[in-house]
Amino acid sequence: MAEHTVKIDISLQSLLKAISSLEIAEKQKLWELLDAELFPDEDDSPEDIAEIQAARADYEAGDYTTFDQYMTRRANKSA
Repeated sequence: MAEHTVKIDISLQSLLKAISSLEIAEKQKLWELLDAELFPDEDDSPEDIAEIQAARADYEAGDYTTFDQYMTRRANKSA
């Protein structure tokens, strides 16, 4: 099957607005596409890929600490 290309002119502001309306899974897919386009020569090891996927799964599950939470805990440990 022949590959078809469509080029459109869209302002950056419109693009950012469209991206902000995407669901998390769609944004992640876009992120992966952009990462592959921007860094095509970077070959991640299977261990690196597994670690990244695990971190993304933790984030999606809400298993993460914000910087503010980290700083509050750190301050409490010092006190």
